Amino acid sequence: MYHTLMSYSSTENQHAMPPTPCQRYCGDDFSAYGRRFGIAYRFARQGRLPVVQGRVEEFALRPGMRLTHSDVEVLQHYASSSLQSAALLVLVVLEGCVTLQVGGSERHLRAGMAMSTRLAGSAHALHASQAPGQRLRTLMLGLEHAAALPQLALSAGASAPSIWRLPEHLVGSLEHALDDHWQPGAQRLLLEGLALQLLAHVQPAMPPHPLEQPGVSPGEQARLEAVRQRLLQQPMEAHRLEDLARLAAMSPSSLRSKFRHAFGQSVFDCLRQRRLTLAREYLAQGLSVQQTAQRCGYRHASNFTTAFRRHFGVSPRRLAHTLA
Repeated sequence: MYHTLMSYSSTENQHAMPPTPCQRYCGDDFSAYGRRFGIAYRFARQGRLPVVQGRVEEFALRPGMRLTHSDVEVLQHYASSSLQSAALLVLVVLEGCVTLQVGGSERHLRAGMAMSTRLAGSAHALHASQAPGQRLRTLMLGLEHAAALPQLALSAGASAPSIWRLPEHLVGSLEHALDDHWQPGAQRLLLEGLALQLLAHVQPAMPPHPLEQPGVSPGEQARLEAVRQRLLQQPMEAHRLEDLARLAAMSPSSLRSKFRHAFGQSVFDCLRQRRLTLAREYLAQGLSVQQTAQRCGYRHASNFTTAFRRHFGVSPRRLAHTLA
């Protein structure tokens, strides 16, 4: 389930979906929750068909500060738009991939990445979508109002989302804290301490974001788009950075930095995303793993399987079985 199943109500877990070892949630469950808290959901299939299955836990760490942990398998594609307001929202992806609509462009949060933003109602809604066939483990930390943690000195205005990578030691600590062996009281204290560490890492990542420092002129933007279209239209080709740099009339280093600034991902992350998106479509059509790998530009099926599992959180064979 993830960020949009989080309530900013000060009522302690009054409407939270109950944590269970493994529970199925259908579209009606999402919609009912969304009506309470100003969240708009969209599903590939409506009604009582399950959307995700797994475990969702909420922790009220202190007044106005709440942490939601989701460990689910996504059974069908769904999207959401957050319409409520919050002084600060931090999404951490521990496994899987979340697609965000940020400033009119797509950003992809993968394992070890985080997004921080301030929500200001429907005029500045944050849009997200989840692909089916993946295990998705996320943490969502929310501050209902700036007074919940005055040390952060958050302004009342809305801010553009900022995407950043978590320090490895913090990822390991969060994983350890989410183990099942903790007593509830001890786990809550541990998570509160880690949440404060997480917020301490947010401040340097809030705008101005490092990816926003290099400027991109309109002419450069057009040439960068030409590079992106080349990758999207010819994903099976063995693209070289030097060749793409010539297409963009830039040096390879400039192409790397400006492409990331313009599209929120590296040149070869864009290519990998396109290849793996196509791979999912080919698998859904009944192609074998070997055939899919070849059509998507992978010379070896083992390399394809590794990239696919890292991106979607499941093997291509398992996803093909799920889609079937």
